[in-house]
Amino acid sequence: MCRQTTTYQSSTRQYPHTTPMDASIGDLFRDHGEKYISTYRPPLHKIKLIRAVRLCKTPVLGGKVIECKACGHRQVIYLSCGHSQCPLCQNHKRNVWQAKISLKMLKVPYVHTVFTIPHELNRLARHNQRLIYGITLRAAWKTVKDLAADTDNIGGLPGMITVLHTFGSDMKYHIHVHALITFGGVNNNGQWLWPKRRKKIAPFRRMCSAYRKNFIAMLDKALHKGDIIPVCGMPQILQDIAHKRWNVRNGRPTMNTDTIERYLARYINRVAISRSRLTYIKDQDKLRSQVHIIYKDYRRQNKGQAAPKAIKTLEPLVAINMFMNHVLPPYLQKTRHYGLHAYNTWKKYEDKIADNIKRHKDTVRNLFMIIKALLQLEPIACQKCRKHDLSIIPVKKDPHWIFYFITIPSSRAPPSKVTVPYSNS
Repeated sequence: MCRQTTTYQSSTRQYPHTTPMDASIGDLFRDHGEKYISTYRPPLHKIKLIRAVRLCKTPVLGGKVIECKACGHRQVIYLSCGHSQCPLCQNHKRNVWQAKISLKMLKVPYVHTVFTIPHELNRLARHNQRLIYGITLRAAWKTVKDLAADTDNIGGLPGMITVLHTFGSDMKYHIHVHALITFGGVNNNGQWLWPKRRKKIAPFRRMCSAYRKNFIAMLDKALHKGDIIPVCGMPQILQDIAHKRWNVRNGRPTMNTDTIERYLARYINRVAISRSRLTYIKDQDKLRSQVHIIYKDYRRQNKGQAAPKAIKTLEPLVAINMFMNHVLPPYLQKTRHYGLHAYNTWKKYEDKIADNIKRHKDTVRNLFMIIKALLQLEPIACQKCRKHDLSIIPVKKDPHWIFYFITIPSSRAPPSKVTVPYSNS
């Protein structure tokens, strides 16, 4: 049994500041976050993220100690920061998002499609993030909607769930949209229509050209309205992307969407990289510290095989800057629902669609899955002796702990110039 006892006092003896907490993103931000802020001058929402991550799961936020009565082993668990883009926590929110998406899915095959914009637009996107990201998502939906409405392809309205990514495996700037698209759609009467082709919604080249056309049309409209800040060489950029074949990658339709759902949920409340793929190698001289990133090297990938892993070495400030480049503007919705998966559209067609197309929330199968999951849960046990006689001791917040890592700049003003009166005597 777990018993609540007296409060546990945190101290520098029990939590020595010389010991790394995670040797990853948290330690990186604690050692170099303030230096990055003073050097790169990021906007306020990025500063808030840096200062939230460096406190996440540390004594500053408090926590609890699980102490074993049998062997005396202690396990310290610190509280999370709760920031929506923190890479160290938010696992519960990712699981909740995946569960909600799973309930919205229809009982039909889905196609995983990736829409990528050319890298020639990267400089423009950095200066107009909110607009370019919005166009990237809307152009993807217009492409799917128009092609699905064509009777040569489907002749109906599909459903689509999109997630915006701005990063590749190595944290480079790589803007693309992951989309889950229903393999088929409904007509005005709610009748389900299957695609005319067995493995794709529309021809590959036609989808690529349609995405390019829709994106450029929306971009031109924003330019004429004066909503976009132009960059140097803008006419040449527009000319280059108009004559380049854009990349739209289509997967095969599948009923098993669990793997894709988990992949998309992985970065819903996370930026660019997970803690397991970034290692911070601390040196006594902070300037000589290094960051190692594990990424997939697609250039050395053999056909039909998984991409091999490689390691990239970066300086700490460069690594933080690459990470912060992928922090989205405030209140931008990175995941969006279109067509049958949009709330208002679904309400319009819900009563017309056949029951064998819907996924019911209260089916017997789902009930048995929940019961099975609950039965597999084991009570909390000691990590060392595996006994269950534990006591939970609260840990008080230690607001001074973070100052072992950072130095507050002096608040005293610089000395003023003193004017000495000139005297002829």
